[in-house]
Amino acid sequence: MTSITFHAGVDEIGGNKFLLEDRGTRVLLDFGMQMGRLNRYFTEFLSPRKLSGMGDLFEFGLLPEIEGIYRRDYSRHSGRGDHGGETSVDGVLLTHAHVDHCAYIHYLRPEIPVYCSEASRLIMKALQETGGGEEYVAYRENFKMYENSRGGLSRARSGEHREEVERDVRVLRRSERLEIDSISVEPIGIDHSLPGVYGFLIHTSEGDIGYTADIRFHGRRPGDSQDFVDRCGAENLDYLLCEGTRIDAEGSITEFDVEDRVAEEADGTKNLVVCTYPARDLDRLLSFYNAARRTGRELVIDTKQAYLLKLFAGSDECRGTYPTPTDPHVRIFVSRKGWGLLDGGRDARARDAARQDYKEWEREFLDHPNRASCADVAGGQGRYMFYCSDYQLQNLIDVRPKAGSKYIRSSTEPFDDEMALDEMRVREWMIHFGLVARDGDMVRLHVSGHGTGDQIKRVVEGASPRKVIPIHTEKADMFRALHGNVRRVSRGERVDIARA
Repeated sequence: MTSITFHAGVDEIGGNKFLLEDRGTRVLLDFGMQMGRLNRYFTEFLSPRKLSGMGDLFEFGLLPEIEGIYRRDYSRHSGRGDHGGETSVDGVLLTHAHVDHCAYIHYLRPEIPVYCSEASRLIMKALQETGGGEEYVAYRENFKMYENSRGGLSRARSGEHREEVERDVRVLRRSERLEIDSISVEPIGIDHSLPGVYGFLIHTSEGDIGYTADIRFHGRRPGDSQDFVDRCGAENLDYLLCEGTRIDAEGSITEFDVEDRVAEEADGTKNLVVCTYPARDLDRLLSFYNAARRTGRELVIDTKQAYLLKLFAGSDECRGTYPTPTDPHVRIFVSRKGWGLLDGGRDARARDAARQDYKEWEREFLDHPNRASCADVAGGQGRYMFYCSDYQLQNLIDVRPKAGSKYIRSSTEPFDDEMALDEMRVREWMIHFGLVARDGDMVRLHVSGHGTGDQIKRVVEGASPRKVIPIHTEKADMFRALHGNVRRVSRGERVDIARA
């Protein structure tokens, strides 16, 4: 018997968590955060409590009730009954490192293998080391007590008293088959708004399944997506799990169009170009980098992007695709933090005090040859294209853009009230600093990571499956115009797989 249980990722955008079972082999297809459902119950100031382990997430159906997969420290602390049982899945097939596909790996047992691309591994490593406590590639035991020197109990906080182990992350190479007992998997590159995305062609005892991941044809690698479609089409595919985030959209510019238009805007700007784009979308970073070079500017990035570029530069597989932190056309902006002592003094004691404002991973950039301070950017505004995310707007106070500067927003438009409020706040900052006119529009130059309706049609027709199961979409019924055999599924539903 072969089946897929759709624990999330249907009738919603993202949050993919599918359990594939075949002759006793059990594999999870992604294990992501349901951002839409999460936002119904939690916000930035009303978040799931760590004290409950995973209990708050189970309360609202944000984690599926699957025994034998969750980390034992959280399960034990929250009183769940499966913490002592055997591990019940054989691995996670991870398509890519966006949080709606990978975030809840944090809650899985560290011994469960996570199969992904090298780029996905590096992005998760960067997310963990520069983020807020996510444990994607390393597991750190929580809720651990130990006997202290006074004979009492203390909470373990450091590695000395906590188990810290690397998760079992296994890198998949393109088109190299992975055998997990009765399941055979072919990882195939996909064009999306993140490096290292894989679609999977999965061979089971009862049928062949294609899993698109998040797919498009208007990025920097449309040929990858076409290779996936062609490979599925050559296989007499039984089932296609097909994303449809933007199945109702028509037409799209390309990533190369974004690059050209950014260059046009920068070329017509006298002083500073302030920009924002998705922090880990290295293809978008490359668009701004190329546009900056074409217009005689240097791209000023933040330390998190610099750290990710450093990881890519240190990987044999990923090296050479993107600029490095030492590229002469890249500057690394180190913002003032904490006490704000950076550049406040040149003696050893002042430098040591300044370093205490920064985390370990970030300190290497304090004295980096490509470092740019706020004074550097403020004093050479016509030379720079300055990355400033929505969470770094305070840096504009230090940089003080001059008249004749411009703001380019290269991120998705708001799709809910909370995002609209966030963007309204950003707009007020830009108006305050003269980057946007009170009665004017922000310059928007963005292209989605998801295919439009004509592109999804191209996937479905080219893959030529016997049956289509819509995923990662709120408009599953629109697939009926693309294929004569569409199976809509509900959250928690199990679908038996049978070869024609």
